[in-house]
Amino acid sequence: MGTRSQPRKRSRQAACERGAAGLFDAESEYADSIVRTAMGDVKGAIAALTRALEFVPGYAPAIFSLGTVEYQRRNRAAGRRLFHSLLSCSADTPDLCGIIDHAGDFLIGRRAYKDGLELYRTAALRFPRVAVFHQGVGCCAGHEGLHEEAIAASRRALELEPSNASFVNDLGWSLLEAGRLSEAQETLSRAVAMDPDDELAAENLRFCAMKLARVPGNSATPNQARQPASRARRSAKSRKSSRARG
Repeated sequence: MGTRSQPRKRSRQAACERGAAGLFDAESEYADSIVRTAMGDVKGAIAALTRALEFVPGYAPAIFSLGTVEYQRRNRAAGRRLFHSLLSCSADTPDLCGIIDHAGDFLIGRRAYKDGLELYRTAALRFPRVAVFHQGVGCCAGHEGLHEEAIAASRRALELEPSNASFVNDLGWSLLEAGRLSEAQETLSRAVAMDPDDELAAENLRFCAMKLARVPGNSATPNQARQPASRARRSAKSRKSSRARG
């Protein structure tokens, strides 16, 4: 019995060594892609990312980077496939949830809200206790006019992280977009109380008060400039995704 187990042990050890070597090569190619991008060698960076996935097909950082490239090249279908393949990666993949969230942020930054909503919905189903995925659903659903879904998702994110003032602000804005102004004002007031330095929440609260003042029978008469008809969604997720990503 003992002699039979030796070949199996050696086989497993060899497989582990091959896997470690493949990961090292994938990481090296990914690092090379970063250097080439900084140098302006886009073609070389893409080639390095492709090689990284040849060494380790499920290497999440390279999948994310190639996905962004495909979207930027207007190959939406290819980019979407790459982003969604992240959802099939092993749960023990390092920083998997963070990388998926980066993909969603990238889509929000490009105003690809339909694709972002699909990505975040699937991510929230697989990782139901990751609050930022529900936040992403709320942001994208709001942009798509799905206000009740946005409210439900924002509430779920807040249930998971009740002390997160940004999530309170998101819920308030979702309520405001749905026309539930009194609830929105109460929620946004809570967000401002939780984080008085949050300029976004304070701005949302002022905007909500202005809309309430226009409701017939409301006695409040704030003296504020007329707001533009078209407004960007004022959520913490939108604000975060507006930052440039490398």
